[in-house]
Amino acid sequence: MAAPAATAVSVLEHGAAVTDRLAGRSLAFADFHVHTRHSRDSVLHEDRYIRLAIERGLTHVAITNHNNVEGAAAVRDRVAEMGMSEGLHIILGEEVSSADGEIVGVFLTSTIPPGLSAAETADAIHAQGGLVFVPHPYDPFRRSHIREAPLLALAEAGKIDAIEVFNSRVTLGRHNLRAQELAGRFGIPGIACSDTHSGPEVAMSVNALPAFDTADELRAALPQNEWHGTRSTKLIHLTTRWAVASKAVRRWLGR
Repeated sequence: MAAPAATAVSVLEHGAAVTDRLAGRSLAFADFHVHTRHSRDSVLHEDRYIRLAIERGLTHVAITNHNNVEGAAAVRDRVAEMGMSEGLHIILGEEVSSADGEIVGVFLTSTIPPGLSAAETADAIHAQGGLVFVPHPYDPFRRSHIREAPLLALAEAGKIDAIEVFNSRVTLGRHNLRAQELAGRFGIPGIACSDTHSGPEVAMSVNALPAFDTADELRAALPQNEWHGTRSTKLIHLTTRWAVASKAVRRWLGR
């Protein structure tokens, strides 16, 4: 359920918006779509992400690098080394490049291979005990977004656990609104995600919901979610292009 827009540094203020409705409950402040340097389009280092996430009040984050869970494991392990695991819970996730477009899996145990159909990808995520989230379903400026026919088939089959009804990187607000309409049509919980690829984007979007430790607990908490978010500047997409280019140059120089 949408709440007033937030800034990237005011996560802790969101508690006031849901305290009355969830009185007596421990709250999580979560972001479910984050990329670090283990994605080809991000150079965000684990240490910098962890510092900013804690400074900005996040308590639960799903690290969802493209087609690997190793990047999420790297953040989880670094948080443990820093002795911060009680304050910042890291969820192993992945943004999977299915044959039908991108699908996010969270609470994974191993990498889901790219190239499977949307239905096969969702089944593989659920087989690991994970949850299936659909990122930026109607953003036409990303060729990687899921195609509508497979998306509707997943929704009709009950294979979607949450839909990104707000993605901070979506260029035009109406495409987030279409995602909200889809979630409402099928009664699927909505989430807001920063789609972080760089430091300034950390906590641009946040979900305030009952605290959770497991996939089942998160599934039960999602219908009570209150999401908050702001869109990133359009210029933020230059950071991903620079990341891709700089990594290509480094690979070339390393040969």
